[in-house]
Amino acid sequence: MVRSAMPVVTHTGKPFVWKRPPPSDLRQALRLTSGGHRYDVRLIGLINRSRFLVTHPVQDGKLVFVKEGEPIDVATFDGAVLYAFGSSVKKVLLGESALELHLPAPEERKREVVRRTRRAAVALPCSLRYGAHADQVRAGFVGDLSHQGAQVALEAALPADLAAVDLGFRLEVLGETLTVQTRASIRSSGPDPRPDVSAVLYGLQFTEMDRAQQVAVSHFVFERLLALHDDAFAAIR
Repeated sequence: MVRSAMPVVTHTGKPFVWKRPPPSDLRQALRLTSGGHRYDVRLIGLINRSRFLVTHPVQDGKLVFVKEGEPIDVATFDGAVLYAFGSSVKKVLLGESALELHLPAPEERKREVVRRTRRAAVALPCSLRYGAHADQVRAGFVGDLSHQGAQVALEAALPADLAAVDLGFRLEVLGETLTVQTRASIRSSGPDPRPDVSAVLYGLQFTEMDRAQQVAVSHFVFERLLALHDDAFAAIR
């Protein structure tokens, strides 16, 4: 059973502040691969059913040389499913810093389910309670969220032998504030990959969440994904 409301305290007594990197562009991110090189670009939009535009690849602040007719592999990940297909460069639009690429027929596009549920990017204050008597408490932030689990950022690592925690956080759903409390198992851990951020990231899987809270979290995640235009690439699948 999930225990009573969790006080928010920190490991060191000082406020722990953690933020996700701000999105610089909400357009769908694509990975282009050509000649053994990989480039991250953004989807600009569809021209028609067989052509679409992406931003021109950039490396070290300079446009990468791309020639018309060059074969390119395109891939994108929407948080749950990986999509990939072979393409080619129809036009190089230097004046617009864009590439026009060929879009193959739907049956020529690959689809692989990588994760069962999509996760919404968030930065919600949370608290974790653990210990034999649940008397140890850490403050942190939920960094992404689905109805099945979450990634949580903490200031310092939890005990190495810890397998589960009680997680608490708040959501605003349909104009009302809801406190979510659930038991969660620890599935993964590692440092925040950003060199200027000191935090430990934990992947949690919810194991004891009542039905009403599951529905509320699912609704929150769905609304969040829509607000972030997370599925912008759907039009060309």
